[in-house]
Formats: sequence, C-alpha cells, structure tokens
Amino acid sequence: MTHSPDQIHVARNGAGNTGGTDRPLDDDLVAAVVAEVRDYGVRRATASSIATRAGVSRVTLYRRGGSVRSLVLDALSAEFARVLGEAAATTSGVTARERLVDLCLRAVDVLAHDPLVEALLRHDPELLLPYLVDRPGQSQLNAARLIEAGLAAGHADASIRELDGHVAATTILHALTPFVVSARLVESQADVTAVHTELATMLDGYLRPTGAPAPPETPRAHATARPARGTR
Repeated sequence: MTHSPDQIHVARNGAGNTGGTDRPLDDDLVAAVVAEVRDYGVRRATASSIATRAGVSRVTLYRRGGSVRSLVLDALSAEFARVLGEAAATTSGVTARERLVDLCLRAVDVLAHDPLVEALLRHDPELLLPYLVDRPGQSQLNAARLIEAGLAAGHADASIRELDGHVAATTILHALTPFVVSARLVESQADVTAVHTELATMLDGYLRPTGAPAPPETPRAHATARPARGTR
C-alpha cells in the first residue's frame, strides 16, 4: 500500500471543520498557528500575533483562514494530512496487512507527539472533545479512508480476513484514538515501545485470516522509546 502525501486530501468546510477557506494553509502559516497555540493556547491566541509570525497582514490571514478557531482546525487538518501522508509513504512489510499495521503504529507515534496536538491537549482539550464523543472531524474521516484502502489491499492479497471495510476502518480508528489523545497517560504507566509492540500484536491478530501464522515478535523499530513518567 503506497499513498503519497498528495493522495491524503484535506477537505475544507467538511465534517468537523467550520469556517476556513478552500485553499490549504501554506507551511509558514501552519507553523505560525502551531507556535501561537503552543505558547498561548487557542483562547489567548490572536490573529495579529499569528499574522506576525507568518509574515503576512491580518487581511491576508483572514482571507486564507478566517477566524483563529478556523485557522487552528485547518492547521490541525494539515498536520494530520502530513503525518498520514508521510506514514503511508514509508510503511514497511511484505503483505498489505503488515504494511497497514505499520502505518497505524507510525501514525499513532507521530500524532501522539505532534506539537499542535500536544498543545491543544494541554491548553484547549475542549476544542477536540466534540470530535471524540459527538461527530468525526475531517481528519478522522481521511484517516478512516486511508485505513479502508489498506484493508482493500489486504483483501486483494489475502493477507487480511474478509471484513466490511467501512466497519473495520471505523473500529480500528477508534481503537487507535486513545493512544494519541492519552499518550501522556500511557507513557506514565509503561515503556511506549513495549506498548506499541503489544498494539501491533492486537492489530495483526484482528486482521489476520484464520489459520495464518503469526508474525515473529520483533520490536517496533520506529516507535520512539520514551522514559515512563511518574504518576500524578
């Protein structure tokens, strides 16, 4: 399964996003939004400061993104698209099942420590709450479609058992989400590399056809080992 970053299309004004424009934010503007939210959170972020960081006028800023909240959501979509695109382009494995498991683990590891995701969880977790308990955001829909494409590839090479692609993609997405939004909690309890190895085993077992041999137990080389944090 090979998907380039260009194939991970970020729709604007779709489910989960409000406001914004039809044009994706450029890298400088995304970086400015990330820096502003990291320093101040969404509620204290200002359009003037973001514009200054990006080197554009406030008028240009509003034309490109609208309100601060819309800019943050668009930047979050851009970050998810980048991470998913890079993960899809660098997956490893002989079978489609192995590549899909690798994709999921890579995406979880990077998203869990993405600067914008970490800043939102630290300063403004309520901004993400609707997309965790009420309705999917566009980034989640894009991720589910990417997983569904991986499932289809696994059906084609017979490395994944017959599943309803939409149902299975939704199941996998919501099984992985806690490992992104609760990364700090997970890391306070166990070594993250060991946890990701167990997660890979769970995913592979869910996807593997009946009777297919299990893969050898090997550490997830791309999962960044981080020291366990003390409980609070």
